[in-house]
Amino acid sequence: MPNKNNSQFSILNSQLVLIVALFLTSCSGYEREEFRMEVGKKYAMKKWPDSAYIDTLDRFFKNEPLKRSQKQKVEMTMNMSLPEKKTAPPPKATQTQKPNVVKNTQSESFADHFFYALYNLSENPSSKEFGKKHRAKGGETLDDLLLRIYGARVKRVPKNLSESMIKGLNPGVDFSSLTEGEMVLLPNVKP
Repeated sequence: MPNKNNSQFSILNSQLVLIVALFLTSCSGYEREEFRMEVGKKYAMKKWPDSAYIDTLDRFFKNEPLKRSQKQKVEMTMNMSLPEKKTAPPPKATQTQKPNVVKNTQSESFADHFFYALYNLSENPSSKEFGKKHRAKGGETLDDLLLRIYGARVKRVPKNLSESMIKGLNPGVDFSSLTEGEMVLLPNVKP
């Protein structure tokens, strides 16, 4: 009967091995996740790679062939010709004259004239054509001085541009509170 015991022992042994294997795999708590890396996405490292891993990467990239970008030459030709000039017929003598329209160019273009004079004055500060020294009143600010000299039309001039240029023409002058009789160089605006 040793055959019967051996066969039962081998069946029992194989069942025991199967039970232990199932027990170990079910109780391990280790589950493998399905993970795919995406191109262009950043991932946080869970641990720092060791030197063997880095050496493997170095060997891999040394054996990897480099793809060289091919520069393409682009040839362009342009055929350009100027359009022919067409001359307009001379005005007829029988046409009626248009009425004269008087535009208020003084108020519309004051800012242009102001900046033209201010720019030329900054190029040549000693020019009497583009600049003139004005005497300030005590406690007057730059805005007050400009309003007194140029009137309400100076409000059309952008303050941040004009103020920085005027301060550059008058170094050392405190425009927040001018003293009595202080001389300030300002542009001479011609309408």
